[in-house]
Amino acid sequence: MPLDSRKDLADIVMVVTGAGRGIGKEISKISSLVGAKVAMLDINETNLAKSVAEITALGGDVKGFLVDLTSESQVNATIDKISNEYGRIDCLVNNAMAIGAEDLLSTSLEDWEFQIKVTLTGAFLCIKRVLPGMIALGAGNIINIGTVNAKEMLGSDAYSAAKAGLHALTRSVAVRYGPSGVRCNTVVPGSIATDVWLQRAERNPQVFEDLKPWYPLGRVGKPSDIAEAVVFLASSRSEWMSGSELVVDGGLLAGPAPMHKVIEASE
Repeated sequence: MPLDSRKDLADIVMVVTGAGRGIGKEISKISSLVGAKVAMLDINETNLAKSVAEITALGGDVKGFLVDLTSESQVNATIDKISNEYGRIDCLVNNAMAIGAEDLLSTSLEDWEFQIKVTLTGAFLCIKRVLPGMIALGAGNIINIGTVNAKEMLGSDAYSAAKAGLHALTRSVAVRYGPSGVRCNTVVPGSIATDVWLQRAERNPQVFEDLKPWYPLGRVGKPSDIAEAVVFLASSRSEWMSGSELVVDGGLLAGPAPMHKVIEASE
């Protein structure tokens, strides 16, 4: 069914962080094309303006907001501006992340703290600001974009720790504020082909091909794979889901795909 004929998120006001490119951009695009009014948050003015223009040209109802998620005052001012402009915020998608050095010994304290601030503290600040309005309405939906790295060791140590904290934050919000009508869930992506992988691709142009054998479905993910999961969680079709982890990983966490072939070949 064409996106513009779907009404999954009709009249929903959604905030998406890290929306200037990659997964955040795709979440904003698909959500807006199926009915949502989307406030796109990003720190990169160029990326944000380009993505807003592209989605608007497709017919999406989006607007960009520049914000540094490590600044509480900026987060508060931006969330308040969106609430005042749209009248409410129905859904918050915490997608923004920072990734730096891969291993702990190469990670400076400054880099560690920055990755935690953007990925985890930024989500905390956004959640804290939207919650009062959601509680007042008796309804709200918070979707955190986690990672398979929070479930098993797959590299990017500081990023993985920050995302694991985000998984825990999901459970806290779901349990504590569920009685007030607020839902909170985590989408758990596997490897997704986005600009974040550019440095790795420069080191190994075959990185996505090399990853394929580890995915039972035979490919790495696309931003649209995650965006569609977000649309489902943002819609009324998931209304009895809260505190859950929706894994969208091509089967990665089901088991180490090449291992059974080695075991069975030795028998």
